[in-house]
Amino acid sequence: MSKLDFKILKQKWNARVWQITLNGITLTTPVFMPVGTKATIKWMILDMLKDSKYIWDLPQIQLILANTFHLYLRPGDELIKAAWGLHKFENRDKLILTDSWWFQVFSLWLWKTDSREWPEDQHEIKMKLTEEGVNFRSPYDGSKHEFTPEGVVDIQCNLWSDIMMMLDVCSPAGADRKTINEHMQITHRRAKRAFDHFTPKYKKSKGVLFPIVQWWTYLDLRQESIDVLSTYALDGIAVGGVSVWESKELIREVVAFTASKLPTNVPRYLMWVWTPEDITHAIEEGFDMFDCVLPTRLGRHGEAFSADGNIKLSNAKYSKDFTSLTSDCWCYTCQNFTKAYLHHLLNEKEMLWGILLSLHNIVYLHKIVEDWKAKMLKK
Repeated sequence: MSKLDFKILKQKWNARVWQITLNGITLTTPVFMPVGTKATIKWMILDMLKDSKYIWDLPQIQLILANTFHLYLRPGDELIKAAWGLHKFENRDKLILTDSWWFQVFSLWLWKTDSREWPEDQHEIKMKLTEEGVNFRSPYDGSKHEFTPEGVVDIQCNLWSDIMMMLDVCSPAGADRKTINEHMQITHRRAKRAFDHFTPKYKKSKGVLFPIVQWWTYLDLRQESIDVLSTYALDGIAVGGVSVWESKELIREVVAFTASKLPTNVPRYLMWVWTPEDITHAIEEGFDMFDCVLPTRLGRHGEAFSADGNIKLSNAKYSKDFTSLTSDCWCYTCQNFTKAYLHHLLNEKEMLWGILLSLHNIVYLHKIVEDWKAKMLKK
């Protein structure tokens, strides 16, 4: 029996509003999840996400992410377990999802394969994919590590995650069909190992475990993977590889196809989707959960979401613009500060600019999904 309670509130065509209850916390989907990679959302205090002073009259943000890969390396999952789990460690009384570690290893490895200059303060990751798992070096100190399907489950159990992701393979851009098919078969074998390992722990563990469907734009491979991985989707299922260098048209095609084939009685998590238009499209196709680090990353680089496209506050034209950041958002930033002030903070490299813009970008996407739910429930 699933320990994640998922029940319908309203559905029209493919779009749906459902209620999730897990570990005493209840939220409604669809939901955008801010990313707190290293047990924090960069430059923010987590309590801001549940304080009406900062998010206006919107519901509290009940679910955020943390990153298995980075927390395993520093400060270590055993340390976090000794601190009574991630919730106590970061003082977060809401739900936490720990994402699949694979994309972090994969993306760091690409620094070399993509001929980009490796950051001076980081070691090369030197990743090697094996049947057993993956061998890699830490980007922090160059130490050697191995992740296995079973080990990644144990790490996330140590973190006391509410929602955990299985160990998958995210094929690199440009990989041929043969390679992608090989990676898919590895992922299917890993899924069996992960869930066989997790099943005896299920009742005693805090969290639930989602399988992940990948395989780029090959729709037949998507179908095959859904057929295999749906057998493990007791509590939910995730879909990845739909926003990593593909065109928007291909993303839309894959999202629509995949959503129509997924199990209907569990939450559906679409990974790494963040633009307002892409989130809205995915909601209408039947996805429930979304995440991406870019809203806060863009905020730290001086960009803010708006209905007319991103506002780049480094632009000199904002130096004497005394209007509010946007007129369609009522977050703390939009209520209290002008573009001129934010431009000034950015020019002076005062970190307050990153705090205020990250807050705005998170609330902006949160408002989009909450407004969509409100309209759906009124119909």
